Amino acid sequence: MAKGNNPQASKNPMSLLLVEGKTDEIFYKRIKADYLLDIRCSVRKNLQGLFGINKKVINHTINYLEQHKDEKIRIYCCLDAESRYGTTPGFDIGRIKKYFKDNKMIRVLSIDVIKATIQIESWFFYDIEGIFEFLRVPKPQRKPNEWIPPEKYGYKDLQNLFEKYDRTYNKGKRATNLIDHLNIDKITSNCKELRDGIGLIKSQADDFTNRLSHTK
Repeated sequence: MAKGNNPQASKNPMSLLLVEGKTDEIFYKRIKADYLLDIRCSVRKNLQGLFGINKKVINHTINYLEQHKDEKIRIYCCLDAESRYGTTPGFDIGRIKKYFKDNKMIRVLSIDVIKATIQIESWFFYDIEGIFEFLRVPKPQRKPNEWIPPEKYGYKDLQNLFEKYDRTYNKGKRATNLIDHLNIDKITSNCKELRDGIGLIKSQADDFTNRLSHTK
């Protein structure tokens, strides 16, 4: 786990993590703090859901480049798949890449997607014991095997689990205490989607290759 600062990192591309909602923003800020402090990385936009997602990504990229004229950037869209089949409704990465290429936005070096199957809350279930502890569930009542595989469960399931123990799960800022309580190392170790996403961000952090120019 990297927690230092690289003095050469200021010369590297900026990795922009565009997140779907406030809950995702809080979660990814923990990921940044635990895994990405030695690279140039910013958890950026709360895209406020998937409606018009392609336009939101494009517009935020344009705005960022206008405000940071000396930056080269890599974009990572951190989105919910919303299904177990890997699809994110309305999201078309090919269309976004084409826009960047057609408009000669050469400072955009790449765009990738990190998908949470089914939702960001699904990843929380990789630390089901941490959720039980947060809810103060008596140990005899804990049945962690009922929550396997984690990607089968999502926001509604977490909400129902909270209600079972007279608590309320709310998205956004009010989820901060739960997210702070979770064992992020445990989640990352067991969640391939997240682990691969972190690996991709780190592997491209000091690479100035324009990957969009080589895609069709």
